[in-house]
Amino acid sequence: MKKYGKLLKYELKTILKDPMNAFVLFYPFLMLGICGWLLPAILERSGAATNARAITLLIGFVVAISLGGYMMGALLGFSLLENKDEKTLWSIAVTPVTVSGYALFKTIYAFVFAVLGNIVMCAGLKLFASEAYTIEYMGLTIGLFDKITYVHILLFSVVSSLIVPFIGAVFAGFARNKIEGFAYIKTGAIIVMIPMLSILNSLQDWRQYFLGIAPNFWPVKALLNLAMSSSNTANIDFWAYLLIGTIYPLALGAFAMRTFVRKSGLK
Repeated sequence: MKKYGKLLKYELKTILKDPMNAFVLFYPFLMLGICGWLLPAILERSGAATNARAITLLIGFVVAISLGGYMMGALLGFSLLENKDEKTLWSIAVTPVTVSGYALFKTIYAFVFAVLGNIVMCAGLKLFASEAYTIEYMGLTIGLFDKITYVHILLFSVVSSLIVPFIGAVFAGFARNKIEGFAYIKTGAIIVMIPMLSILNSLQDWRQYFLGIAPNFWPVKALLNLAMSSSNTANIDFWAYLLIGTIYPLALGAFAMRTFVRKSGLK
């Protein structure tokens, strides 16, 4: 364990030296400010119609709860890609850590920060902006955070962060250099947008499960159903969404990480 302790100490020392690392770590607080204060303030000052305000806040809510895992997964992928570009993986391969062990360490490291980032965004919105996220939707007054407890937020934060190894390994495994990595990160952001489609009325029935191809759909939908107090018979239980949202990305992540290690030509 000492070898991983030294790695952790090094990572924490250099965490703010890389501008990209610093931005991603600051990102949850930035999103909290945008979604918790700026967006409601703009809607209030613009005098937006009730329906427009409700839809905009719903979109802001879904974006806020969708981004944490993806952002840290992208950071993991870029970090592994940087290691590959600078040939440091070859140096790691001859140490007791091994490439597989190093990739696992980096994955756990990124996962923990993803969980913390999700907690900051979701718990921060509930704590500081729950009144702003009370909307008029389909003739009902709905407080999006009324039925979401901090326990729900903790569970959601853990499950939604499980996409980190999948996102990271895909970017690091398929991109040939950091320029391609940036392109993958930009293109891959469409994954974040897929759960947003579950707001559409046409995707409230069984067709919602077509969106399940995106691994972050399942935890986002679980929290969205709680927020909307949905009683739709097409929905499954909160815990079932989280169970699928745990198994599916873990399976994808394990496959993607094995592929990354194999493509690196090292063990």
